[in-house]
Amino acid sequence: MPLDKEKILKTAKRIGLVCLWVLLGIGIIVSIAFVNKEDAQLKCTAIHIQIEPKHEILFIDRESVLKNLNPEGDEKKILGKTILQLNTPLIEHKLNHNDFVKKAQVYTDMNGALTINLTQRRPILRIMKQDGTSFYLDEDGRQMPISGMFTSHVPIATGNIFEPYKSRDTMHSFVGNELTKIATYVDKHTFWKAQIEQIFVTPESELWLIPKLGDHTIVFGTTENMETKFENLLLFYKEGLSRMGWDRYQTINLKYENQIVCTKK
Repeated sequence: MPLDKEKILKTAKRIGLVCLWVLLGIGIIVSIAFVNKEDAQLKCTAIHIQIEPKHEILFIDRESVLKNLNPEGDEKKILGKTILQLNTPLIEHKLNHNDFVKKAQVYTDMNGALTINLTQRRPILRIMKQDGTSFYLDEDGRQMPISGMFTSHVPIATGNIFEPYKSRDTMHSFVGNELTKIATYVDKHTFWKAQIEQIFVTPESELWLIPKLGDHTIVFGTTENMETKFENLLLFYKEGLSRMGWDRYQTINLKYENQIVCTKK
């Protein structure tokens, strides 16, 4: 019976492929065992903690980070421990679930130095609800708690706000979405970020803005045509109030399309 060379060749290839995968699997197991053995022997020699962004107020500092490694946050008790004892995946998991941390990366090098890189969450609005409780809204439109360590100097939203709080959750109510939209816009524009101090929500769910410069109230209405409203207001500031005086009017009403209605004091 003649040999089927093609069939034999295919069978040999399959056997070779299976052997290759088996060898790779053994190699991975050996590598993991070697790394675990190294981690079991390698001791922590230094702790490097980097928190970004640097120019912002820190809601989380070196001491609070160290408490994820040791309950007392005592660096001396951490140094000298083995890498296996530190459990870097667990540290990273804890930090990534910290209410003030946006992203955490934790790793060690061959010399035993532990590096922790953190990006903290950045608030853009403080919301003070009718019941007296408050929380922040961050740059991603998610809720974050008030810190007992630091206060962020961002605009404050007050008035008829009843949004339920849940850390890292988005805003779900009409008012909550309105506040998210206007706070995000204000945060991205240098002038308005410096000018808008407070946002008041009326019983009709309309927005009134309280500026830092000028003794007047800006009746903004809803966020419909928001960009146009801010553009018109900026033009009015430049061509009107700069000549007539910042305290001339009691209210500046932007609710009406393509016009500004002012009420004198």
